[in-house]
Amino acid sequence: MLTCGQNARRMGCDDANLAGSGCSECTASSDRMLTRRAFASLAGLAAGSVLLGVLPGCAGPDAGQTAPAANEGEGLNSGEGGKDEMPPTSESAPAAPSAALSPGLLCVAEYANNTLAVADPATGEILQRIAAGQNPATALVADGWVYVGSSGGGEVTAVNIADPSQVTSITVGKQPLGLCYDGAQGILYVGDYFASSIHLVDAQLKSLVKTVKLSASGYHNRTDPPDCCRIDPGTGRRTVALALAPEGNLLYCANYGTFDVARVDLATGEEIEAFDGVVGPRQILVSADGAQLLLAGVGGEGEQQVSDLYVLDRSSGKRVQEVPVGQSVAGVAQASDGLAVWAIARDDGELVAFDADWNETGRLSLGVGIDTLVLAPDAKTLLVGNSIGGQVHVVDAPSLALLNTIEGLASPKDIAVIA
Repeated sequence: MLTCGQNARRMGCDDANLAGSGCSECTASSDRMLTRRAFASLAGLAAGSVLLGVLPGCAGPDAGQTAPAANEGEGLNSGEGGKDEMPPTSESAPAAPSAALSPGLLCVAEYANNTLAVADPATGEILQRIAAGQNPATALVADGWVYVGSSGGGEVTAVNIADPSQVTSITVGKQPLGLCYDGAQGILYVGDYFASSIHLVDAQLKSLVKTVKLSASGYHNRTDPPDCCRIDPGTGRRTVALALAPEGNLLYCANYGTFDVARVDLATGEEIEAFDGVVGPRQILVSADGAQLLLAGVGGEGEQQVSDLYVLDRSSGKRVQEVPVGQSVAGVAQASDGLAVWAIARDDGELVAFDADWNETGRLSLGVGIDTLVLAPDAKTLLVGNSIGGQVHVVDAPSLALLNTIEGLASPKDIAVIA
């Protein structure tokens, strides 16, 4: 089993701000720009921390969590040259972990609180908070553990589901964002944003066993993102989200720095020819049938704006479809049978549903700033995080009915569900 984490109206400018660069070119004064600036101020992130996705976790059609990418660039601190400042964090310390984590509970990476919040989606109650390193940005559940990428501390925190007082810290480079798990091999793949590397962690030993370095240049020899999204020129690929091939032989890496998709041959540990990607990537999934890659990105300014979900042929990398979603596509999820797909438009604040033929079947307005999308293991519930509002919305997947909203979260960046 494979388990897988305006003006200034797009990731571009905001992500740059989140990463600490400023992006002075983006000066429009629209309402959305004000909203995005509030986002950067409140979250202290770069809408592109690339967390992707991440942002959020490892992307697979039945993964039960994303990774957005991590949310890329957002909430990043470069740690390079001391130029970037971390956003303010909560003064309150988490209580000692108590009961075992029951199936159905949510584990939310609270970027601004340095904690993993455990919440009940049925009641909306936050049950406990567990210390999870500095600026946790991605989360993933696998084989009895919750793994949390601490984007500000260069470590992955592992929390035992049966006994959450058992916490292990795994050192993994500079800034872990994308997370992806291969259950067949017992390997946790960790994308390192600043080191442009993929770290392999033995899940049983809870230790780093190998690092794969991506090449310095990407698709068509790119070394930098577009001007509107630039952080520090020539600083690498900047991986924000990961997806594992169903065969277990390839790892797909969505990169912010070169806005492409790197492919790593896991048998040799070497990168092979990259695919063209999307500006400001947030999440990457392998489609349910294994034939395509679904690529969500929030884009940049002007001609670099992104309002479509990109669909790539998994063999050739050719972009075969652009599916209209809305301003700044921050996340995507797909049912395991491929009959339904959902995506979120961050700057429009909408959750959008599609059928297998990419016909739009519904929209739900949830508010500007939604930037995390996860399909729960029950395949009936969608979880939509809003790092501006400190919320996670619980949505019925078939009907798009809003079931509940969890309030009071400190810049939630990713969501994992206890299976």
